[in-house]
Amino acid sequence: MKKEIEKEAYKLRFEYYNLYENKELKWHEKYKKHYLYNIVVESFNYKFHEIGQVMPKLLEKIKS
Repeated sequence: MKKEIEKEAYKLRFEYYNLYENKELKWHEKYKKHYLYNIVVESFNYKFHEIGQVMPKLLEKIKS
């Protein structure tokens, strides 16, 4: 279950940067009610090479 949630978070982040380039507002509208939305938005504060270490820590927040 934990790996599935992490995979979903990476998928949303990937979509933002790759599929919704120059259409970021559409991404926000589509996912603003998604349970991982706030975590993924917070992940935007980190660079691509950092996210592998940071995402699991960010996902800890949804448990508490």
